[in-house]
Amino acid sequence: MVSEKVSRKTAAKEELLLLLPRIDRVLEAEPAVLRIDADPVMIIGDIHGDSQALEFVIGKRKELNCKNVLFLGDYVDRGPQGTEVLIRLFRLKLEDPDHIFLLRGNHETVDMNLYYGFFEEIGLDQEFLLRISLTYDKMPIAAVLLGHTFCVHGGINGTGSIDSIRKEEAFAFPYLWNDPSKRAGLTSSIRGSTVKEFGPDIVDGFLETNNLKRIIRGHTALENGYKWWFDGKLLSLFSCPDYVGLGNAAAFALYEKEEIKLFIFGN
Repeated sequence: MVSEKVSRKTAAKEELLLLLPRIDRVLEAEPAVLRIDADPVMIIGDIHGDSQALEFVIGKRKELNCKNVLFLGDYVDRGPQGTEVLIRLFRLKLEDPDHIFLLRGNHETVDMNLYYGFFEEIGLDQEFLLRISLTYDKMPIAAVLLGHTFCVHGGINGTGSIDSIRKEEAFAFPYLWNDPSKRAGLTSSIRGSTVKEFGPDIVDGFLETNNLKRIIRGHTALENGYKWWFDGKLLSLFSCPDYVGLGNAAAFALYEKEEIKLFIFGN
C-alpha cells in the first residue's frame, strides 16, 4: 500500500512538472490585480490539499452554470492531496484561462510548504519545491469584481491604493497574511511580528480610497465556513471542511446581480 501511494505521488509530481511551463506563461501574463467584469462569479476560499472539496465546488460550477470562478489561494499544505489539487486547478486554468482565476495564498510560498506538509508530500524534493515556487511568484495577488469588490487571500495593508500592489513577495506579503480585527488601526498579530491585523477604520479608509464596496478574503479557518465583518463590508470564506480535524463546515460564495449567496457544505 505504501509503495502504491508513493508511485501515485511520483506520477502526480511528473504530471505537475509538465504543466508548469504552460501555466507559467498564462499566469505571468496576468496583472497583480485582476479585473473581473462579468457575473455570476463563484468565489472559493482555502482548499488545503482537499481534492474532495475541490471536486465538490467544481461540480457546483456546472450545476449553477457559472463560468467565472475565483480561487482565493492556499491550495496546498495541511491536507494530503496538494499535488492533485494543483494539477486539477492548473488544468482548469489552461482549459479556460478567461474564466478560471487563481490568486496566491500565504501557503503558495516555500517557507510554509517546508513546515506544513507539502514538502513532505512531494518526498522532501527540494528541486521540485524550488521549481514550483517560480510558479507561485507569477500568481496574481488580488482581484476586483465588477469594479467594486476587492478579493484577496489575506487582507489589506492600510488605506492606500490597490495600484501599489505587486507580485513580488515582499510587496505581496501583507495581502497574503493580514487579518481583520475589531481593534482600530493596524495592530500586531498572533501570526507573527511581520503580520498585521486591520480594524474597521482601516477597512473604511481602504474602500473609500479605492472606490470599493467590500472585501472578500480567505485565510482563516471558520466553524461555519464563512464570517461577515464590519456590517457586511468584509466576508471571510474557508472552503476546506474538517480542516486538520476541526470538524468545521466549509463555504463558498456566488456573486450574481448585486447579491452574494453563500453555500455551506462539508461537516
